[in-house]
Amino acid sequence: EERRVKNVTEDLNAVLFAADAEGKIQILHSPANLGGTRTRPKNKVAALVGLGPQATVEKLDEKHAVKLIDLRCPNLNLVDAEATAEGIKSILIPDNAAVVTCKT
Repeated sequence: EERRVKNVTEDLNAVLFAADAEGKIQILHSPANLGGTRTRPKNKVAALVGLGPQATVEKLDEKHAVKLIDLRCPNLNLVDAEATAEGIKSILIPDNAAVVTCKT
């Protein structure tokens, strides 16, 4: 887990996807570990939501931020063939679709 926290917080291009209390997806960027030092040994992972001066800091539960998850995704050719977001949402993912374990 410590290695995954380091991988996420040291990658300048890292983005995290999270659901808010209403189930809406948020994109968090610029994750940082505000702990993990001799004087602050406990990890405190935070990231920004929004851009510019309106960006706000969100404190994350680092166990969830670096949790391995399994995703079933439609084939990229199916996604590429759709012209609208509604079309992409309507793609049915077959039960035998490949499972991808997302790792950090």
